Amino acid sequence: MCGAAALAQTRTTESDREALIALENNWLKSEHDAAVLERILAPDFLHPVFTGDVLTKAQHIQFSSKHLPPPDLKQHFEGFQVRLYGDVGIVNGLVVTTDKDGHERDRTVFTDVFVFREGRWQAVNAQENPVRNITQ
Repeated sequence: MCGAAALAQTRTTESDREALIALENNWLKSEHDAAVLERILAPDFLHPVFTGDVLTKAQHIQFSSKHLPPPDLKQHFEGFQVRLYGDVGIVNGLVVTTDKDGHERDRTVFTDVFVFREGRWQAVNAQENPVRNITQ
């Protein structure tokens, strides 16, 4: 049996969940690497952004690979949630950005949508919103 067919037949809820978590971690670690993004993002990937524009896969990769963050910032996930609906996976959580001293600089809530196609999970949509503390 070929690799993709074997993988599709041996999928379980837990293996799909683990695959999506691994994919998210790889995406966060390599979010400015065009080659990695090319593999993670589906051909029909869309990314609505704060300007009101909706970026295609090519536009997202072009922007991400040219706009690098300062090297002293680190990012990690918090509040990770994975929901599976057959061949669709939705991942929600927070990306927390800290400086070299460990002080929090930014917090972003996100939703990523994945589809299992051609024997692998592919991102078809991503959206982030900055988290702001609202005091009364």
